Amino acid sequence: MSEAAPAQYKQKSRKGKKAWRKNVDVTQVSAGLDEVRDQIIAGGVIAEKPSDELFAVDTAGDAAVQKKVQSRHKPLKVDQILAQRSAVPAVSSRKRLSDIDNEGQRKKAKVSGKEYDRLRAIAYGGEQVKKDVVQSGTTADYDPWAVQKVKEDPQFSFLEKKKPKVEPVTLKRAPVSLAKDGKTIPAVRKPAAGKSYNPNFDEWQALLIKESEKAVADEKKRLQEAQEEAERMERAAADTESDSGEESVWESEWEGFSEEEGKTKAKRPERKSATQRNKIKRRKEAERQAKHEAKMKAKEQQVQMIKALAKSVEEKERSRDAAKSMALAIQAEAEGTLDVEDGEELELRKKQFGKIPIMEAPLEVVLPDELRDSLRALKPEGNLLKDRFRSMMLRGVVEPRRHIPYAKQKKYTVSEKWSYKDWELPAAK
Repeated sequence: MSEAAPAQYKQKSRKGKKAWRKNVDVTQVSAGLDEVRDQIIAGGVIAEKPSDELFAVDTAGDAAVQKKVQSRHKPLKVDQILAQRSAVPAVSSRKRLSDIDNEGQRKKAKVSGKEYDRLRAIAYGGEQVKKDVVQSGTTADYDPWAVQKVKEDPQFSFLEKKKPKVEPVTLKRAPVSLAKDGKTIPAVRKPAAGKSYNPNFDEWQALLIKESEKAVADEKKRLQEAQEEAERMERAAADTESDSGEESVWESEWEGFSEEEGKTKAKRPERKSATQRNKIKRRKEAERQAKHEAKMKAKEQQVQMIKALAKSVEEKERSRDAAKSMALAIQAEAEGTLDVEDGEELELRKKQFGKIPIMEAPLEVVLPDELRDSLRALKPEGNLLKDRFRSMMLRGVVEPRRHIPYAKQKKYTVSEKWSYKDWELPAAK
Protein backbone atom coordinates (compact mmCIF):
# COMPACT_ATOMS: atom_id res chain seq x y z
CA MET A 1 0.00 0.00 0.00
CA SER A 2 1.41 3.42 -0.94
CA GLU A 3 2.13 6.00 1.81
CA ALA A 4 1.79 8.91 -0.53
CA ALA A 5 -1.23 11.21 -0.28
CA PRO A 6 -3.94 10.93 -2.88
CA ALA A 7 -3.21 13.25 -5.76
CA GLN A 8 -5.66 14.88 -8.04
CA TYR A 9 -3.69 17.98 -9.04
CA LYS A 10 -5.84 18.83 -12.02
CA GLN A 11 -8.99 19.20 -10.05
CA LYS A 12 -9.86 22.86 -9.54
CA SER A 13 -12.29 22.55 -6.63
CA ARG A 14 -10.71 23.16 -3.20
CA LYS A 15 -13.73 23.68 -0.95
CA GLY A 16 -12.79 21.40 1.92
CA LYS A 17 -9.68 20.08 3.73
CA LYS A 18 -9.88 16.80 1.87
CA ALA A 19 -9.83 18.69 -1.39
CA TRP A 20 -6.78 20.65 -0.23
CA ARG A 21 -4.89 17.50 0.66
CA LYS A 22 -5.81 15.80 -2.54
CA ASN A 23 -5.31 18.78 -4.88
CA VAL A 24 -2.07 20.50 -3.45
CA ASP A 25 1.34 19.26 -4.77
CA VAL A 26 3.88 19.06 -1.85
CA THR A 27 6.40 16.79 -3.58
CA GLN A 28 9.27 19.35 -3.70
CA VAL A 29 8.78 20.23 0.00
CA SER A 30 8.92 16.59 0.98
CA ALA A 31 12.09 16.04 -1.14
CA GLY A 32 13.74 19.08 0.49
CA LEU A 33 12.95 17.87 4.00
CA ASP A 34 14.32 14.41 3.18
CA GLU A 35 17.58 15.98 1.88
CA VAL A 36 17.99 18.06 5.08
CA ARG A 37 17.48 14.93 7.22
CA ASP A 38 20.17 13.11 5.21
CA GLN A 39 22.61 16.02 5.68
CA ILE A 40 21.95 16.06 9.45
CA ILE A 41 22.70 12.36 9.56
CA ALA A 42 25.94 12.91 7.49
CA GLY A 43 27.29 15.59 9.87
CA GLY A 44 25.30 18.79 9.58
CA VAL A 45 23.42 21.02 7.23
CA ILE A 46 25.76 22.27 4.49
CA ALA A 47 24.14 25.71 4.24
CA GLU A 48 24.80 26.31 7.95
CA LYS A 49 28.54 25.33 7.85
CA PRO A 50 31.32 28.06 7.42
CA SER A 51 33.39 28.29 4.21
CA ASP A 52 36.61 27.06 5.87
CA GLU A 53 34.96 23.67 6.52
CA LEU A 54 33.65 23.37 3.00
CA PHE A 55 36.58 24.71 0.81
CA ALA A 56 40.41 24.58 0.77
CA VAL A 57 42.59 27.29 -0.97
CA ASP A 58 45.43 25.87 -3.09
CA THR A 59 48.25 28.45 -2.98
CA ALA A 60 50.98 26.28 -4.53
CA GLY A 61 49.18 25.13 -7.66
CA ASP A 62 49.90 22.19 -9.85
CA ALA A 63 53.60 22.01 -10.77
CA ALA A 64 52.92 20.03 -13.95
CA VAL A 65 50.43 22.61 -15.23
CA GLN A 66 52.81 25.49 -14.45
CA LYS A 67 55.69 23.80 -16.28
CA LYS A 68 53.48 23.14 -19.30
CA VAL A 69 52.33 26.78 -19.47
CA GLN A 70 55.91 28.15 -19.15
CA SER A 71 57.11 25.92 -21.96
CA ARG A 72 54.28 27.09 -24.21
CA HIS A 73 54.30 30.84 -23.32
CA LYS A 74 57.75 32.47 -22.95
CA PRO A 75 57.73 35.41 -20.49
CA LEU A 76 58.27 38.93 -21.86
CA LYS A 77 61.65 40.65 -21.61
CA VAL A 78 60.18 43.41 -19.49
CA ASP A 79 58.90 40.82 -17.02
CA GLN A 80 62.34 39.21 -16.88
CA ILE A 81 63.98 42.58 -16.16
CA LEU A 82 61.45 43.46 -13.47
CA ALA A 83 61.85 40.03 -11.91
CA GLN A 84 65.55 40.66 -11.30
CA ARG A 85 65.79 42.19 -7.89
CA SER A 86 69.05 43.29 -6.31
CA ALA A 87 69.97 41.95 -2.92
CA VAL A 88 71.35 45.38 -1.97
CA PRO A 89 68.61 47.72 -0.77
CA ALA A 90 68.12 51.02 -2.59
CA VAL A 91 69.55 54.24 -1.17
CA SER A 92 66.89 56.22 0.56
CA SER A 93 66.53 59.86 -0.46
CA ARG A 94 64.78 61.01 2.70
CA LYS A 95 66.60 62.53 5.60
CA ARG A 96 67.60 60.23 8.43
CA LEU A 97 67.74 61.20 12.04
CA SER A 98 71.27 59.84 12.24
CA ASP A 99 72.43 62.45 9.65
CA ILE A 100 71.20 65.39 11.77
CA ASP A 101 73.14 66.60 14.80
CA ASN A 102 71.75 67.93 18.05
CA GLU A 103 71.48 71.49 16.68
CA GLY A 104 69.27 70.41 13.79
CA GLN A 105 72.01 70.80 11.15
CA ARG A 106 73.06 68.12 8.70
CA LYS A 107 76.25 66.38 9.70
CA LYS A 108 79.31 66.94 7.52
CA ALA A 109 80.58 64.16 5.27
CA LYS A 110 83.15 61.85 6.73
CA VAL A 111 85.62 62.64 3.87
CA SER A 112 88.41 65.02 4.77
CA GLY A 113 89.06 68.17 2.77
CA LYS A 114 92.39 66.90 1.51
CA GLU A 115 90.84 63.65 0.29
CA TYR A 116 88.01 65.61 -1.32
CA ASP A 117 90.48 67.80 -3.25
CA ARG A 118 92.39 64.75 -4.41
CA LEU A 119 89.25 63.00 -5.66
CA ARG A 120 88.05 66.18 -7.38
CA ALA A 121 91.41 66.62 -9.12
CA ILE A 122 91.28 63.02 -10.36
CA ALA A 123 87.73 63.50 -11.66
CA TYR A 124 88.15 66.89 -13.33
CA GLY A 125 91.92 67.15 -13.77
CA GLY A 126 94.18 69.73 -12.22
CA GLU A 127 97.57 70.42 -10.76
CA GLN A 128 97.39 67.45 -8.43
CA VAL A 129 97.04 65.03 -11.35
CA LYS A 130 100.06 66.56 -13.09
CA LYS A 131 102.12 66.30 -9.88
CA ASP A 132 101.18 62.65 -9.47
CA VAL A 133 102.10 61.94 -13.10
CA VAL A 134 105.49 63.66 -12.76
CA GLN A 135 106.23 61.87 -9.51
CA SER A 136 105.34 58.50 -11.01
CA GLY A 137 107.74 59.13 -13.91
CA THR A 138 105.17 58.61 -16.70
CA THR A 139 103.62 61.15 -19.04
CA ALA A 140 100.39 61.08 -21.02
CA ASP A 141 101.78 63.25 -23.83
CA TYR A 142 103.38 61.56 -26.81
CA ASP A 143 105.54 63.51 -29.21
CA PRO A 144 105.83 61.68 -32.56
CA TRP A 145 108.63 64.02 -33.67
CA ALA A 146 110.86 63.40 -30.66
CA VAL A 147 114.15 61.62 -31.26
CA GLN A 148 113.70 57.98 -30.37
CA LYS A 149 116.70 56.18 -28.92
CA VAL A 150 117.30 52.94 -30.78
CA LYS A 151 119.67 50.28 -29.59
CA GLU A 152 122.41 49.68 -32.13
CA ASP A 153 123.02 46.05 -32.87
CA PRO A 154 126.71 45.46 -33.70
CA GLN A 155 125.64 42.66 -35.99
CA PHE A 156 124.06 45.19 -38.39
CA SER A 157 126.57 48.02 -37.95
CA PHE A 158 127.43 47.97 -41.66
CA LEU A 159 123.89 49.03 -42.65
CA GLU A 160 123.06 52.66 -43.31
CA LYS A 161 121.39 54.31 -40.36
CA LYS A 162 117.86 55.53 -40.77
CA LYS A 163 117.38 59.26 -40.83
CA PRO A 164 115.38 60.58 -37.87
CA LYS A 165 111.96 62.08 -38.41
CA VAL A 166 112.18 65.83 -38.69
CA GLU A 167 109.33 68.03 -37.60
CA PRO A 168 108.07 70.19 -40.49
CA VAL A 169 108.56 73.91 -40.10
CA THR A 170 104.92 74.60 -40.96
CA LEU A 171 103.64 72.35 -38.18
CA LYS A 172 103.76 75.13 -35.61
CA ARG A 173 102.34 77.76 -37.94
CA ALA A 174 98.68 78.66 -37.95
CA PRO A 175 96.74 77.49 -41.04
CA VAL A 176 96.28 80.10 -43.76
CA SER A 177 92.70 80.45 -44.92
CA LEU A 178 91.84 80.65 -48.59
CA ALA A 179 89.78 83.82 -48.15
CA LYS A 180 90.88 86.58 -50.49
CA ASP A 181 91.05 89.16 -47.69
CA GLY A 182 93.03 86.80 -45.42
CA LYS A 183 90.42 86.60 -42.67
CA THR A 184 89.93 83.44 -40.64
CA ILE A 185 86.96 81.33 -41.77
CA PRO A 186 84.88 79.82 -38.94
CA ALA A 187 84.58 76.05 -38.84
CA VAL A 188 80.77 76.15 -39.08
CA ARG A 189 79.39 79.22 -40.81
CA LYS A 190 75.86 80.39 -40.16
CA PRO A 191 73.89 80.03 -43.41
CA ALA A 192 71.90 82.81 -45.02
CA ALA A 193 68.36 83.36 -43.77
CA GLY A 194 66.91 82.34 -47.15
CA LYS A 195 68.26 78.79 -46.74
CA SER A 196 65.93 78.01 -43.84
CA TYR A 197 63.33 75.25 -44.19
CA ASN A 198 60.63 77.85 -43.53
CA PRO A 199 62.26 81.14 -44.66
CA ASN A 200 60.99 84.66 -45.02
CA PHE A 201 59.58 85.17 -48.50
CA ASP A 202 61.67 88.24 -49.40
CA GLU A 203 64.95 86.67 -48.25
CA TRP A 204 64.16 83.37 -49.95
CA GLN A 205 63.20 85.11 -53.21
CA ALA A 206 66.41 87.20 -53.18
CA LEU A 207 68.52 84.08 -52.64
CA LEU A 208 66.66 82.17 -55.37
CA ILE A 209 67.17 84.99 -57.91
CA LYS A 210 70.85 85.24 -56.99
CA GLU A 211 71.48 81.50 -57.42
CA SER A 212 69.48 81.46 -60.67
CA GLU A 213 71.57 84.26 -62.16
CA LYS A 214 74.74 82.47 -61.13
CA ALA A 215 73.56 79.21 -62.76
CA VAL A 216 72.64 81.06 -65.99
CA ALA A 217 76.08 82.74 -66.08
CA ASP A 218 77.84 79.38 -65.59
CA GLU A 219 75.80 77.81 -68.39
CA LYS A 220 76.60 80.70 -70.79
CA LYS A 221 80.29 80.38 -69.95
CA ARG A 222 80.17 76.63 -70.60
CA LEU A 223 78.45 77.09 -73.97
CA GLN A 224 80.97 79.78 -74.98
CA GLU A 225 83.89 77.53 -74.09
CA ALA A 226 82.35 74.67 -76.08
CA GLN A 227 81.87 76.96 -79.10
CA GLU A 228 85.47 78.21 -78.89
CA GLU A 229 86.74 74.65 -78.67
CA ALA A 230 84.70 73.65 -81.75
CA GLU A 231 86.07 76.64 -83.72
CA ARG A 232 89.61 75.76 -82.66
CA MET A 233 89.16 72.19 -83.89
CA GLU A 234 87.78 73.43 -87.21
CA ARG A 235 90.77 75.74 -87.72
CA ALA A 236 93.18 72.90 -86.92
CA ALA A 237 91.44 70.63 -89.45
CA ALA A 238 91.59 73.38 -92.12
CA ASP A 239 95.31 73.94 -91.48
CA THR A 240 95.99 70.22 -91.87
CA GLU A 241 94.14 70.10 -95.20
CA SER A 242 95.99 73.17 -96.51
CA ASP A 243 99.36 71.67 -95.53
CA SER A 244 98.62 68.46 -97.44
CA GLY A 245 97.61 70.34 -100.67
CA GLU A 246 100.73 72.52 -101.15
CA GLU A 247 103.23 71.88 -103.94
CA SER A 248 106.92 72.71 -104.05
CA VAL A 249 108.77 74.62 -106.79
CA TRP A 250 110.53 71.46 -107.91
CA GLU A 251 107.17 69.64 -108.38
CA SER A 252 105.76 72.43 -110.55
CA GLU A 253 108.81 72.25 -112.80
CA TRP A 254 108.28 68.52 -113.24
CA GLU A 255 104.74 69.26 -114.34
CA GLY A 256 106.22 71.07 -117.38
CA PHE A 257 106.25 74.76 -116.40
CA SER A 258 108.66 76.91 -114.39
CA GLU A 259 107.63 79.99 -112.47
CA GLU A 260 110.42 82.05 -114.11
CA GLU A 261 110.12 80.70 -117.62
CA GLY A 262 106.50 79.60 -117.67
CA LYS A 263 105.30 82.81 -119.35
CA THR A 264 107.85 82.81 -122.21
CA LYS A 265 108.97 79.22 -122.73
CA ALA A 266 107.00 76.00 -122.44
CA LYS A 267 108.74 72.68 -121.83
CA ARG A 268 107.94 69.67 -123.90
CA PRO A 269 105.49 67.51 -121.97
CA GLU A 270 106.84 64.06 -121.28
CA ARG A 271 105.12 61.08 -119.78
CA LYS A 272 106.58 60.18 -116.33
CA SER A 273 107.48 56.67 -115.49
CA ALA A 274 106.29 54.86 -112.32
CA THR A 275 109.70 55.35 -110.69
CA GLN A 276 109.57 59.09 -111.27
CA ARG A 277 106.03 59.36 -109.93
CA ASN A 278 106.96 57.45 -106.78
CA LYS A 279 110.03 59.63 -106.33
CA ILE A 280 107.91 62.80 -106.65
CA LYS A 281 105.43 61.37 -104.18
CA ARG A 282 108.15 60.57 -101.63
CA ARG A 283 109.75 64.02 -101.97
CA LYS A 284 106.34 65.68 -101.61
CA GLU A 285 105.61 63.69 -98.44
CA ALA A 286 109.06 64.53 -97.01
CA GLU A 287 108.58 68.25 -97.62
CA ARG A 288 105.11 68.18 -96.05
CA GLN A 289 106.44 66.31 -93.01
CA ALA A 290 109.36 68.75 -92.61
CA LYS A 291 107.06 71.74 -92.83
CA HIS A 292 104.65 70.18 -90.30
CA GLU A 293 107.47 69.41 -87.87
CA ALA A 294 108.83 72.97 -88.15
CA LYS A 295 105.40 74.37 -87.45
CA MET A 296 104.84 72.05 -84.45
CA LYS A 297 108.30 72.92 -83.09
CA ALA A 298 107.52 76.62 -83.27
CA LYS A 299 104.19 76.02 -81.57
CA GLU A 300 105.86 73.97 -78.81
CA GLN A 301 108.36 76.75 -78.21
CA GLN A 302 105.54 79.23 -77.88
CA VAL A 303 103.74 76.95 -75.40
CA GLN A 304 106.89 76.56 -73.29
CA MET A 305 107.44 80.32 -73.30
CA ILE A 306 103.84 80.92 -72.24
CA LYS A 307 104.18 78.37 -69.42
CA ALA A 308 107.38 80.00 -68.19
CA LEU A 309 105.74 83.44 -68.22
CA ALA A 310 102.64 82.10 -66.46
CA LYS A 311 104.79 80.41 -63.81
CA SER A 312 106.75 83.58 -63.12
CA VAL A 313 103.53 85.59 -62.92
CA GLU A 314 102.01 83.04 -60.53
CA GLU A 315 105.06 83.15 -58.28
CA LYS A 316 104.89 86.93 -58.17
CA GLU A 317 101.16 86.81 -57.41
CA ARG A 318 101.72 84.17 -54.74
CA SER A 319 104.38 86.23 -52.96
CA ARG A 320 102.26 89.37 -53.26
CA ASP A 321 99.13 87.56 -51.98
CA ALA A 322 101.06 86.03 -49.09
CA ALA A 323 102.44 89.41 -48.07
CA LYS A 324 99.00 90.99 -48.43
CA SER A 325 97.31 88.19 -46.46
CA MET A 326 99.86 88.43 -43.69
CA ALA A 327 99.43 92.19 -43.49
CA LEU A 328 95.65 91.90 -43.47
CA ALA A 329 95.76 89.18 -40.81
CA ILE A 330 98.02 91.29 -38.60
CA GLN A 331 95.77 94.30 -39.10
CA ALA A 332 92.60 92.32 -38.44
CA GLU A 333 94.11 90.76 -35.34
CA ALA A 334 95.09 94.19 -34.08
CA GLU A 335 91.60 95.52 -34.75
CA GLY A 336 89.95 92.46 -33.23
CA THR A 337 87.95 91.52 -36.38
CA LEU A 338 89.52 88.29 -37.51
CA ASP A 339 86.57 86.12 -38.46
CA VAL A 340 84.51 86.18 -41.64
CA GLU A 341 81.00 87.39 -40.95
CA ASP A 342 78.29 84.75 -41.09
CA GLY A 343 76.06 84.64 -44.15
CA GLU A 344 78.25 86.82 -46.36
CA GLU A 345 79.54 85.64 -49.73
CA LEU A 346 82.98 84.05 -49.34
CA GLU A 347 85.45 85.16 -52.01
CA LEU A 348 88.43 82.86 -52.44
CA ARG A 349 91.83 83.81 -53.73
CA LYS A 350 93.02 82.62 -57.12
CA LYS A 351 96.12 80.73 -56.00
CA GLN A 352 95.22 77.80 -53.78
CA PHE A 353 97.10 74.93 -52.18
CA GLY A 354 97.98 71.94 -54.33
CA LYS A 355 97.19 71.21 -57.94
CA ILE A 356 93.58 70.16 -57.36
CA PRO A 357 90.99 72.96 -57.05
CA ILE A 358 88.56 73.03 -54.17
CA MET A 359 85.26 71.32 -54.80
CA GLU A 360 82.32 73.55 -55.58
CA ALA A 361 79.87 74.20 -52.77
CA PRO A 362 76.53 72.41 -53.23
CA LEU A 363 73.48 74.41 -54.21
CA GLU A 364 71.76 75.16 -50.90
CA VAL A 365 68.50 76.73 -52.02
CA VAL A 366 65.00 75.29 -51.71
CA LEU A 367 62.81 75.39 -54.81
CA PRO A 368 59.13 76.46 -54.54
CA ASP A 369 57.81 72.88 -54.79
CA GLU A 370 60.24 71.72 -52.07
CA LEU A 371 59.16 74.15 -49.34
CA ARG A 372 57.69 72.46 -46.26
CA ASP A 373 55.65 73.91 -43.44
CA SER A 374 56.86 71.51 -40.73
CA LEU A 375 59.95 69.59 -39.72
CA ARG A 376 58.07 66.29 -40.06
CA ALA A 377 57.69 66.72 -43.82
CA LEU A 378 61.24 68.06 -44.25
CA LYS A 379 63.48 65.90 -46.41
CA PRO A 380 67.11 65.80 -45.20
CA GLU A 381 69.64 66.69 -47.89
CA GLY A 382 73.39 67.12 -48.20
CA ASN A 383 76.36 65.26 -46.81
CA LEU A 384 77.84 66.32 -43.48
CA LEU A 385 81.17 64.62 -44.21
CA LYS A 386 81.65 66.56 -47.46
CA ASP A 387 80.70 69.82 -45.74
CA ARG A 388 83.25 69.28 -42.97
CA PHE A 389 85.97 68.29 -45.46
CA ARG A 390 85.33 71.37 -47.61
CA SER A 391 85.37 73.58 -44.52
CA MET A 392 88.77 72.18 -43.53
CA MET A 393 90.11 72.87 -47.03
CA LEU A 394 88.80 76.45 -46.96
CA ARG A 395 90.42 77.05 -43.58
CA GLY A 396 93.74 75.71 -44.87
CA VAL A 397 93.84 72.80 -42.43
CA VAL A 398 94.19 70.12 -45.13
CA GLU A 399 95.27 70.12 -48.73
CA PRO A 400 92.54 69.74 -51.37
CA ARG A 401 92.05 66.14 -52.40
CA ARG A 402 90.00 64.44 -55.05
CA HIS A 403 87.94 61.34 -54.38
CA ILE A 404 89.27 58.39 -56.41
CA PRO A 405 86.61 55.66 -56.36
CA TYR A 406 88.63 53.18 -58.43
CA ALA A 407 92.34 53.47 -57.69
CA LYS A 408 94.84 52.02 -60.10
CA GLN A 409 95.86 48.56 -59.12
CA LYS A 410 99.32 47.16 -59.57
CA LYS A 411 99.65 45.31 -62.86
CA TYR A 412 101.08 41.82 -62.84
CA THR A 413 102.55 40.03 -65.84
CA VAL A 414 101.85 36.31 -65.84
CA SER A 415 104.36 34.20 -67.74
CA GLU A 416 104.81 30.48 -67.86
CA LYS A 417 108.19 29.21 -66.82
CA TRP A 418 110.21 27.24 -69.33
CA SER A 419 111.37 24.74 -66.81
CA TYR A 420 108.95 22.20 -68.21
CA LYS A 421 111.11 22.11 -71.37
CA ASP A 422 114.25 21.14 -69.44
CA TRP A 423 113.84 17.42 -69.23
CA GLU A 424 115.91 14.47 -70.20
CA LEU A 425 115.07 10.94 -71.21
CA PRO A 426 115.99 8.36 -68.63
CA ALA A 427 119.14 6.52 -69.47
CA ALA A 428 118.60 3.09 -70.99
CA LYS A 429 119.67 0.20 -68.79
